[in-house]
Formats: sequence, C-alpha cells, structure tokens
Amino acid sequence: MTWVIVVALGIGAATIAGVVFVRRRARRAGGVIVPADLGKRVIAAARALSRAMPWQPSSAGDAPAAAAAIEAALIAREPRRALELAETAIAASHDDPAHRVWLAWALVAHGQPAAALDQLGQLPDDAKRTALARYLDARAEHLRFEHASGAVGSVPPLITTGDLAVVTLARGRGGAAWLTGSTEIQLSSDEVKAAIAEHREITARCLDRALRALEREPGFVDAAYLVARLAVKAGLVEPATALFDAIAPKIAGRPDAESFERDRHDLADPSRAVANAKLRPVSPTAKRSRSLKVL
Repeated sequence: MTWVIVVALGIGAATIAGVVFVRRRARRAGGVIVPADLGKRVIAAARALSRAMPWQPSSAGDAPAAAAAIEAALIAREPRRALELAETAIAASHDDPAHRVWLAWALVAHGQPAAALDQLGQLPDDAKRTALARYLDARAEHLRFEHASGAVGSVPPLITTGDLAVVTLARGRGGAAWLTGSTEIQLSSDEVKAAIAEHREITARCLDRALRALEREPGFVDAAYLVARLAVKAGLVEPATALFDAIAPKIAGRPDAESFERDRHDLADPSRAVANAKLRPVSPTAKRSRSLKVL
C-alpha cells in the first residue's frame, strides 16, 4: 500500500504545486477541477454495490437484440468478435442509437477509445444519459488520455508511465531526464503545471462521469471497476480500496477479472507496477499529450 499512498500524495501534491495555475484555469472554465464530495460518493457506491444484484447492460429494457451476443463475446474475451457483431448490428439497424452505444462498447474493449467517443458523440441527448453510455463516455475519454501518454491496451496498468511522470514532476525529481535519459530536455514551470493540471482535471472529470453511471445502476460492476481505478489515480486511495473490496466477490467469470486481480495486487504492493512504469518504453505510434511533454 505504501507506494500507492506515495502516488496518491504525489498527485495531491501536484495540485498544491500548481494551485495558482489550476485555480485560474478552473475560474476560466467556470468549474471545479476536483469536486470535494468525490471520496464520499465512491464510499457510498461501494456500500450500494455490496447490497445490489449485479446488473448486466444486456438486460436493460432498451438493449438491442444483438446486445446479448455482443456481451457474451466480451465475457469470452473475444473483443474482435464483439466488434464484428456490433458493426453488423448497426449496419442493419439504420443507425439506431442503442446499437451505436453497443458499438462504442465493443470499440473501447478493442482498445479504440477515439472511435468509441465518435460513436457516443452522435447519440441524441436522452441516449447519452443511460448508465452504459455514461460509463463508456468516462472510460473512453480516460483511455484516450492514457493512450496519448504512452499506455497501451484496453485496460492499462493501474499505475502508468503518465501517472508516475506527473508524481515525479510534482515532487521535483527531474522527471524529464529520468523518463527520457536525456538532460537536454528542459521543462518550463508552465509546462509542468499544465501537465499536472491536465492529469488531475481529466481524471476527476472521468471519475465523476463513471460515478454517475454507477449511481444510476448500483450493481453495474464494469462501472464500479472503472470508478475504483480512477479513484486511485485521483488520490482517493481509501475509498478506492473499499470499492475494490466490494467488487471482489462479484468479479469472477467476467472479462476484466484478470486485470482486476492485477490491479488489486498492485494496490496492495505497487512495487511491480512502479518498476514497469519506469521501464516500459512509450509506444512509438502513440500520440503524445501536448501538455504531458515529458513522455
């Protein structure tokens, strides 16, 4: 648990390190970057999940006919098959919004968050408010950010190179040279603050959206797992741990069971995840975040 706490405190310190910049940015945007009630909402979600029956999106009244087959392919860890089924269904449905949501799920499970966001962006407003659409919106946006920072896969490690870079910068440890091996890269104070602010803002925004999905359907295990991951990245380690504990009895046989166990292990002993985040090279095809220039 020690290093996760260090990570959490580091990300918290990041907010302090750039507090003037962040506050000015928040005022310009007219919003709060990290809502004060997020931790309480995560704890409440953990309690609600413990009492709720697991909710499957394919059981929803507005789920399309292809939903069960797509969900079965995802459970069988066949994201390519799920994507084929979703593409076939939407081609035959004349762009039915419900089919578009399921295509977005297949896309994000296939590691294509930008394409998933494109599908979600075409939904009418009422379709965007469903639990599944809100969950996918949060997951796809955060996954796109992680991919831009060098992570790969549909469920990257709990502690990524981008997370560690932000903590390193916030603690004043010369993150650029440590991550790149080059002493020629110089980061201005504004660049450091922008990277820290971007990480914090996106994480908090996606956490809020994922919580809205979970609050709408308290038994939605997929949303609960996303909330737990984002809560760690936002520095809410104790609430995240409570939610991980609530998820554990409900995760068996699910497509994300393996990654869940990996993350839970890293939450208890983050040394392996931190070592991998230090050593793993950035994908040469990744599109770097414009703010997170240390990557």
